[in-house]
Amino acid sequence: MNPKYDLHMHTFYSDGSQSFEDILKKVKEIGLKCFGVTDHYEVGHNYTVKENPEKYYAHFLKIKEEAEKFGITALIGAEIGFNDLELLKPKNLPEIDYIIGSVHQMPQELEEKEYWNLYRKYLENAVTKYDFQILGHAEGYLPVNKFMKSGSNFEDRRKYEKIIAKKYFSLEWYKDLAKEMNKNEIALEIHEMSESPRLEVINLMIENGVKLTYGTDSHANYQLAKRDYFKKVLNELELNDENFLDIEAVRRK
Repeated sequence: MNPKYDLHMHTFYSDGSQSFEDILKKVKEIGLKCFGVTDHYEVGHNYTVKENPEKYYAHFLKIKEEAEKFGITALIGAEIGFNDLELLKPKNLPEIDYIIGSVHQMPQELEEKEYWNLYRKYLENAVTKYDFQILGHAEGYLPVNKFMKSGSNFEDRRKYEKIIAKKYFSLEWYKDLAKEMNKNEIALEIHEMSESPRLEVINLMIENGVKLTYGTDSHANYQLAKRDYFKKVLNELELNDENFLDIEAVRRK
């Protein structure tokens, strides 16, 4: 089973190195039938899109029309951060199909336990109160920089995230989160680049009625073809199409 879609990717308009055109070319090459571009739109984020929303959307529409010629569905989303008070939507947000909600900004003065307790609170409030469709990289690409040693690399951050997830994000906590996500029709993202969340978390979410989505979170063109974690999840949990959010349900109501 190939992914139904890849709903998480970035262009040079935010912090990616690829263009809309680059993405479509790669999508055709790897045989994907649906993709969603989700550049950062977030108050306080260093790489939030600065482009005029009408110009950005017009560029996307050109690619959407080109994609349709090849039987490919192109969606436009936004990755937007949140805290314990609000979804951090900027004023220049264009017309979009869906929102990935994720955490990128945290108070830097907190010690480890307080920090991750607050992170949990962010997620609890978000899935209960905020209007978004997908919970992105819940225990991957965590805001861990303040805890990392100088010179740490991509792999070091991923190892630390797995330690933090086991230490602070219990399955009982996820069970409560899943109930709210199911009630509010928020899907859980399988995040390729960080190979997260844990298999047991994904399984728990399914058992509690939460739908899944898949996203590479690619920032560079070559990352669009990565499927290592997706294949592992499929094989070990024996997932099928019914476990994934239908493409029409992705679109905002």
